[in-house]
Amino acid sequence: MAKKLELNGVEVFLLPQKAVFIPQYHLLIISDWHLGKLGHFRQEGLFIPPMQLANEFARLEEMLLELPVKNVIFLGDLFHSNWNTEWDDFVSFLKKYPQIEFILTKGNHDILPRDMFNTCLKIKESYVLSEGVVFSHQPIHGLPDHIYNVVGHVHPGCLVTTKGRQHFRLPCFHLKDKVLTVPAFGKWTGLCLLDKEEDNRLFAVVNDAVLEV
Repeated sequence: MAKKLELNGVEVFLLPQKAVFIPQYHLLIISDWHLGKLGHFRQEGLFIPPMQLANEFARLEEMLLELPVKNVIFLGDLFHSNWNTEWDDFVSFLKKYPQIEFILTKGNHDILPRDMFNTCLKIKESYVLSEGVVFSHQPIHGLPDHIYNVVGHVHPGCLVTTKGRQHFRLPCFHLKDKVLTVPAFGKWTGLCLLDKEEDNRLFAVVNDAVLEV
């Protein structure tokens, strides 16, 4: 079950798949996938299993098939580091959807040569909707007061305590001062735990639902 918000009149759906969908623009937003991360560590000699890319791509493909998506924005840190073969697999996956435009607002981990990104993605510093919603990897300082900024980068999470005194660390969406931070789409990213405060809102991803806490 998705959670609906309105940002300057634009309906925005926070998805339990750790993504955002904006029906008005047929726009899907994903942040911090960090593809190639395990391959990078393996290249460095660490004995870890390879990333199950088929499973990773299936997570995105499920949304592309279920939702009327025309554009996908990757909010940076799409690929973890230098080239490895997982990048080639990703390019092959995107080629299955020539009708969809894929856009990258580059993050600090996106260090591949620009011509490699350009084979399958449009590169932008930010992406702007006319209603006053801006997408970027990190918050853009100095935006007009009415502008909402949708970002990634910090891999937000929250600690949820149940009645049985069990504690769960969960990915979450974080809204504060007109900055909406999207959880990391990648499974190997860790969490930056954020506290609930008077001036923020936390939306935890709990199984197949997004719930405000």
